[in-house]
Parts: sequence; C-alpha cells; structure tokens
Amino acid sequence: MSDELSLFDDPDVRPAQPAPMTDSQRLAIRSAFARLGISTAREQFDVVEKLTGERIAAVSDLTETAAQSLIYGLQSKVRHAGRANTGNSWADRDEDTWIDKL
Repeated sequence: MSDELSLFDDPDVRPAQPAPMTDSQRLAIRSAFARLGISTAREQFDVVEKLTGERIAAVSDLTETAAQSLIYGLQSKVRHAGRANTGNSWADRDEDTWIDKL
C-alpha cells in the first residue's frame, strides 16, 4: 500500500466556496436595472433567474460569476432598449459583418 494520501482520505479538503458579488458589480447591476426601469424586487429576481439560470432568495446569494453573467445580459438589454425586434437575427444583429463593411 502507498503512503500517498488520496483526495478522498483528507478530511480538511473542502470545495472552494464561490466568491460573493463585488460592490462594483452590485453598482453596475443597480444602474442597469434603473436604466431599464426594472424597479420591483419581484421583477429583478425574475430577470436574475432568466439571465443567469439561477433562482436566488436574496441579493447576497448572487455569486461573482453569476453577477458577471447578469451584468452582461443587462448591458445587452440596455443596448437594445427601445429598438424594435424584428425576429430576424440578421436584421437584429448588433455589429456589422464583413459584408456590411465592404
């Protein structure tokens, strides 16, 4: 038998806890919600679940990684606010393609 410890034999090894959302992320999220006019907690929690795939019970449950996904999704919503969505992905694209640049 080997003297090496197995990962499963070490009781002090625990999975790393996800980092909580940062203050700057909280500010960015609050700002994006304000720009979008999403002001009630119910609406905000629904948007968090839709954009991150995670249902949270409290704002403090939002991890740094989930907050970054939420910020990205909210920024996209802010960019598209007021624009008509035609349902045509080509017409609704955000950036010019090489064809547009010709």
